[in-house]
Amino acid sequence: MKLLYYVLSLCLGALAFTVPVEVMAVEPSVDDCSKELLLSYFPEPFVSATLKKFKVPEKEWAGIVAELKQQDKEVIKLVESKAAAMNPNPLRDPSDRQMAVKLFRETLIGVFSTVLKQHDIQDARQIQAMLDDIQQQKARKFAACMKKSNFLNENEEDDKAEKEEKKEEDKNVSSTLTAPAGNKKL
Repeated sequence: MKLLYYVLSLCLGALAFTVPVEVMAVEPSVDDCSKELLLSYFPEPFVSATLKKFKVPEKEWAGIVAELKQQDKEVIKLVESKAAAMNPNPLRDPSDRQMAVKLFRETLIGVFSTVLKQHDIQDARQIQAMLDDIQQQKARKFAACMKKSNFLNENEEDDKAEKEEKKEEDKNVSSTLTAPAGNKKL
């Protein structure tokens, strides 16, 4: 299972560098860096933004989002099933990462395409562009969350260092106050 998450991270990272980035006026307003959002293949806020951007009729949105949410749960099973039929299994062979990435990509486009075609979106290039758009949004969100996480970790480390310094200062002050005053005669 860890290898699956590793491959997913690898896919997102590779995608962030290989897919041309397009500046979007419509950006989902999700500040959430939850595991569910980042590990979902078809996150609702990104799917909705893409449907709007590609001018999909609004009456189709709810159905598409719901079906993709349901299919999201099946992606891993589909990938594992396809990989099990391959020799060597790219999910078990770390040297075959490229094939694992390709297998994930083919599975995602297959699932996405099936759902969109049920909603009268038939153009393969448009479907591909829409999936690319969703994955670009995910890659940007992933990068932003990692940056935010690193920023928070750095701040936590700074806070710990400051607390340690304060503790040390308090200790020095305390020991100065409780130290014997020498051999004073009363």
